[in-house]
Amino acid sequence: MSQKGSVYALGVTHDILANGGPESIVRLWDPRSGGRITKFVGHTDMIRAILISESGDMVVSASADQTVKVWSVTAGRCMHTLTMHDQSVWSLFSDDPRLDVFYSSDRSGLVVKTDVRGTGGDMDNGLSLAVAKENDGVSKVIAWDGSIWTATARASINRWKDVDTSHTLRLPEAYRQHRASMTTVRSKESVPHPAVADTAEPPIPAKSILRISNTASFPLVIGRDGDDAAPGLVRKGSDPLAESAASLVEPIRHLPEETIEGQFGLVKHRLLNDRKRVLTLDTAGDVLMWDLIQVSDRIYLHSVDALLIDNMSSAAPSRASGNATWRMSSPRSTPARPSRPGAPSTSARGP
Repeated sequence: MSQKGSVYALGVTHDILANGGPESIVRLWDPRSGGRITKFVGHTDMIRAILISESGDMVVSASADQTVKVWSVTAGRCMHTLTMHDQSVWSLFSDDPRLDVFYSSDRSGLVVKTDVRGTGGDMDNGLSLAVAKENDGVSKVIAWDGSIWTATARASINRWKDVDTSHTLRLPEAYRQHRASMTTVRSKESVPHPAVADTAEPPIPAKSILRISNTASFPLVIGRDGDDAAPGLVRKGSDPLAESAASLVEPIRHLPEETIEGQFGLVKHRLLNDRKRVLTLDTAGDVLMWDLIQVSDRIYLHSVDALLIDNMSSAAPSRASGNATWRMSSPRSTPARPSRPGAPSTSARGP
């Protein structure tokens, strides 16, 4: 196996290994022999995520070119290009052996669930729903037991309630008529959900239904304000119409059901001249001084301008009466913010 360049995405089954990176090419390998099977060319930007069906005959790739492509290993070509995202697609997840149901997330924070069960291979008749929207780009999405977990650049992890996309889904009337007109009826094997509708779930808003591809007629001719027919709004592209359509997208879930709070991440650090203490700036905007000899010994400082962390004097801080005194190379001073609960009383002084 010979791979040149960085690898940003991996997918594997018992007989196929797929990878992608900045070259915008999906490469398939035999994991046992290390030999290359084939490569898929079609994306125009880096590959960010890859899924492989259990049988190994289908590969799904997500790219920074804002598309999700479905490849046939047997045919050796792209079968479908899905365009439900209008930002770089960062993550893919599916626990469906056939990948008929999968989740995707993008740089804008949008989390999408796509269901193409019962379409007979015509993915244009599938369903893509805007399930949730984070405030930051979603780097990883995982679905499990009725929940969707999302990870972003922030330290916290959010859990969102999943949306059941079985045939019991309460869609607007126009969409129900479209799906009822499909010639391929979903089989019991492909839809293991109960036939009784969950009346506790509110109807899916029309603004939450995304156009799955540029060639899909559903919901191209459906008005975003409800069930009335209207000219279709295309979400792809940079033209004003596309931007207007994208702004109308409304996620089904507005708030997560649970948040696992994490510790603040470090943004900057500066090692002082005494080589014993480090000044750090975290994602909360707080500055702390750490003693490398006694790691647990740290002092919290009141708010210090984040731009000044690179201009701090190399002189080691002095301590007096439990306070930390810092010499700033910049004459600019900043007002103190309230300290963290339980933090030791400290101060930050200018020259």
